[in-house]
Amino acid sequence: MREGWPSLTALAVAVGRGIATAPERVDRSAADLVPPALASVLRWMGGPGAPAALRPALRVATLGLVDHVSLRSATIDAALLDALAIGIDQLVILGAGLDGRAWRLPALRRTTVFEVDHPSTQAGKQRRVAERPPLAAELRFVSVDFERDALSQRLEQAGHDASRPSAWIWEGVTPYLELAAIESSLADVARRSAPRSRLVVSYALPKLLPGQLPWLDTLTEVGFAALGEPLRGTMSGEGIADLLAEHGFAVLEDTGNREWADRHPGSSSMARLFSAERLVVAERVGEP
Repeated sequence: MREGWPSLTALAVAVGRGIATAPERVDRSAADLVPPALASVLRWMGGPGAPAALRPALRVATLGLVDHVSLRSATIDAALLDALAIGIDQLVILGAGLDGRAWRLPALRRTTVFEVDHPSTQAGKQRRVAERPPLAAELRFVSVDFERDALSQRLEQAGHDASRPSAWIWEGVTPYLELAAIESSLADVARRSAPRSRLVVSYALPKLLPGQLPWLDTLTEVGFAALGEPLRGTMSGEGIADLLAEHGFAVLEDTGNREWADRHPGSSSMARLFSAERLVVAERVGEP
């Protein structure tokens, strides 16, 4: 990772959100978060001069990545709105990357948002959004290296109130962490989660690609490693449910592209290459 620059996966996800599966699903904040060249393309795509066939072509050209990230984002947004509806007014975004929710969701107008990320990524993001006021009631940046720093301590220093329920979003992060780092972060999340807190976390299955060619999974792992972002924390659905239960969370739902496409604009068939990534919504129900 270059100083002040996001990871390649964070850039790809932001661009995917900025393209989206349909005009009403476009993340308008994405153009403010990505580097200027990509920002110009996203703004042009959202203007009247862009060909109507461009979005469908990009959905195909990205091998379904646009559909996957757009569907995932919409599903997380819906889970967040459910959390806000039961009175939760603190949101912690773990490994926030180029997440734009604090700038694009009016529903956060009464919510304090804590964006947690690596100091390098966060510094670059803060420069890009310096002139754009958030829609959230308050936005606090919390610098944390998940492999080294104590998340609970950093959040306490930032003013997070562990006595009140929180919503937690952990999107597109766990596959890149060692299991020990995942468990440590979950322990901190549990420590700061009052009953009725909601956790939305994506995870990757050990079988990364559909089909019966195991060498493709190996090739995929090698590709991520070559980008400097090796996959380390894959797990089964049963595994993540057990891990969450150990930390006092009960799974409310565990869904993937197929279920997401039933609820939001997008194609699960087109996003099939990314079907190994799933999304868990869990609620804090007791002590770990």
